[in-house]
Amino acid sequence: MKNVLHALGARSRRVLAGAGVVLLGLGDMGAYVLQTGAGAARPEQSPEPPLGGPGPAQPIAFLHSVHAGQNQIPCQYCHYVADRSPSAGVPSVQVCAGCHLAGATTLPPDQVQQLTFPVKGGGQQRPDWWYAEAAKILEYWKAQKPIPWVRVHQLPMHARFPHYMHVQAGLQCQTCHGPVEQMDKVYQYASLQMGWCIECHRGESQLSAAEEQAVRERSTFRRRMAALQTAGGDVRGWAERWPNQRASTDCFVCHY
Repeated sequence: MKNVLHALGARSRRVLAGAGVVLLGLGDMGAYVLQTGAGAARPEQSPEPPLGGPGPAQPIAFLHSVHAGQNQIPCQYCHYVADRSPSAGVPSVQVCAGCHLAGATTLPPDQVQQLTFPVKGGGQQRPDWWYAEAAKILEYWKAQKPIPWVRVHQLPMHARFPHYMHVQAGLQCQTCHGPVEQMDKVYQYASLQMGWCIECHRGESQLSAAEEQAVRERSTFRRRMAALQTAGGDVRGWAERWPNQRASTDCFVCHY
């Protein structure tokens, strides 16, 4: 046989060697079929949440449509500093654990072992990825690490949007962030450009009747103009040009 291979030449030897590799691979595949059976399921892959569309992927698939929509959880339950801080803040792992992990409020983090909900196999008709995503909360909680949420709304460094002033003035979150209660994965709803802000401050964008009334009563700009008029100041220019103005358009209001 050795003499035969030598006579065939190097090229033929390479062809035969390649065929041997193929046969070896087929032999391994046959062994796999024999061991598992022709119809056996392959090892289960980690489920992936089928959340496409706009908006960045998050470390945990947090469905606003379920939390804010179906369950009607108020926005400020998770974004709990929006009414008293320039930033709305992102949900801490403590907030998630308090709702989703059994014993999170009474046991040391490393002793917490299970989800309160969703319950795997609990008959909730949820897809596999539903439980798998919620289970990530347990890992972050046991490691005592913050969930690295990806920011969706990002203003330029030279612009500021103080959330607390807008929330305290009576604006609803959906006015700027869109119908988040209908979104699976949150995306940027408004342009966030200066013209969009100016349009609202000048009263040219539409608000609900309740929001409009609240803003007119609480706006520091409206109160200041009313006080100026009461003191005998001349506000005719403002009243004639921007009669529906809700807030100041001075540069320092947003650029400070």
